[in-house]
Amino acid sequence: MTQKTIAAQACAEGVGIHSGRRSHVRLCPAAAGTGIRFRVAGVEIPADLDHVVDTRRCTSLGTEAARLDTPEHLLAALFCLQVDNLVVEVDAPELPILDGSAAPWVELIRQAGVVDMGVAAPVRRLLREVRLEQGGSIYEARPADGLSIQCEVRYDHPLLGVQSGSWCDDAFADALAPARTYGFIEEVEALLARGLALGGSLDNALIIYQDHYSSELRMPQEPLCHKALDLVGDLSLIGARPAAAITAVRPGHAGNVAFGRLLAQALEP
Repeated sequence: MTQKTIAAQACAEGVGIHSGRRSHVRLCPAAAGTGIRFRVAGVEIPADLDHVVDTRRCTSLGTEAARLDTPEHLLAALFCLQVDNLVVEVDAPELPILDGSAAPWVELIRQAGVVDMGVAAPVRRLLREVRLEQGGSIYEARPADGLSIQCEVRYDHPLLGVQSGSWCDDAFADALAPARTYGFIEEVEALLARGLALGGSLDNALIIYQDHYSSELRMPQEPLCHKALDLVGDLSLIGARPAAAITAVRPGHAGNVAFGRLLAQALEP
């Protein structure tokens, strides 16, 4: 496997789901070994676990000089398409939510083109089994020849209940990217009452009521697929593709990042 970047610059714009602020984004090709880096109002923020500053409601990256919220869908798209090197310029402290999924990012990257850089990509073997239980979430990883993810969500809700599925690395983009962010109507109303989720709408989120969804599901078990998508985006902050079979039960951003740190310690140097 070799490192990749995009063939040409690509641009997107939209509103942030939490801030409601409009932002413009430019994806720029980068040299081998650069990794994924965000440039927020001129301040560079590497997309790695060391720069995670918050995991409430989304994953947030930052330094003392700048912060960026909600990068996980773009990070997931880059990981799904095996793009290792990119500079992302953004003029606001939150990436646009677009349609609530990673599909628009995947389409944008594919339109720009992905190019092989002829340099070995950072693929690292898992040296031992890893397990984490945190806040009701359970994560496990065992050594494997490649990367696979098995995910399960459990809800006391008539429409959801228990959902589970598994995916291999080469299926992430098409199987997971279209899954939209979602919320239960009670949670959405509470967020709005607190002046949060200012950019949320039926155009960029799936709302779950007691007996129906706000729109037709894009795929069976769409909420499960979105949880797996977020997990992929958060684990991309390891900065390498782990050769591991990963299982996650009730994953969330805080647990994803904590598990990513534990997983990184168990990978070969």
